[in-house]
Amino acid sequence: MHTIPTAATFLSPPAEAFDPPTEIWSRLNKLLLDRLRKCVALVPRVLRRDDPDAVHDLRVWSRRSQQLIIALFPQPRPPEARAIMKALRCARHSLGAWRDCDVLIALLERKARRIRRADEKQAWEMIRDLGRKKRQRRMRRARRKLASRKLIALMHRGQELIERRLAPNGERDQDLLSAFVSSVGEAHATWRKGLACARANLTTAGIHAFRIQTKRLRYRVELARDLGSSAAQEAVASLKAIQDELGRWHDSTELVMLAADALADPEFLAQHPRTAAAVLRKIDRNSALQIERVRRLLESTHEGLERSAIQAWIRAYCGRESVRSGESVGGGAVRGSD
Repeated sequence: MHTIPTAATFLSPPAEAFDPPTEIWSRLNKLLLDRLRKCVALVPRVLRRDDPDAVHDLRVWSRRSQQLIIALFPQPRPPEARAIMKALRCARHSLGAWRDCDVLIALLERKARRIRRADEKQAWEMIRDLGRKKRQRRMRRARRKLASRKLIALMHRGQELIERRLAPNGERDQDLLSAFVSSVGEAHATWRKGLACARANLTTAGIHAFRIQTKRLRYRVELARDLGSSAAQEAVASLKAIQDELGRWHDSTELVMLAADALADPEFLAQHPRTAAAVLRKIDRNSALQIERVRRLLESTHEGLERSAIQAWIRAYCGRESVRSGESVGGGAVRGSD
């Protein structure tokens, strides 16, 4: 059984001050190329193998790469940056429905093993079989979209993007650091607004938007960690706990849609009306449980936010930037106070 994160989950001592790395331009370049390389390396696995982990990993690394580009190249972005972001976004979206099917099929197989009544087992197997059919269709569609030169050419486009902005020096490093820290602050502000909206309305659209905003902020904070902010790890862990709970809610909403589609089979309904009704009631109870877990998660996150690891790290990380004017990225004296 999963434990619902509470306010205590997100409490921690104040985050340590961020000590920016030297040669931030070089480090960001390396991170960008490494992430794009991982995306490109995963494409053949997705195209040739039935590998749910590869599908998941490609979606994760596409989002991480995209968040790095957003941080590196604020608006207006150069054409190369827009082209890479579009290719990453299209790849991730094309794999979304396939990934949902992978998660649901694994969930349904676990359910089918626990059921003893023959007619109820048949109902769950019908839902699982429909999920498998949908997965095959979505797999074929995703592979057609992925089998284009746009994704394979990511490394080349990334190198072009880096060469476009070659001029690494102290001032450029400081500009990049300032822009990145600002992007973290903006992502955090958007996330807080999303939390308030989801908490106020508790609608599917609002919760889904908050789930996406949590992912974006998490990957932005992960990038800060990769650039040297060791204190970011606690904030990452807190965001992941929120993301995991919202992910379970998302899986339950997808299961409702799949089950409704499968159990609408006229022949099965005519022969097993009570079984269909019983399965739908179970799914409805689970959905109610999931939405209650989300409501409690949103409330506990809101109530504990000001004392949370997330908020403590944001204050330490983004607060320093406002007094950084003229400071060397190599760690020179700060003009002013933290």
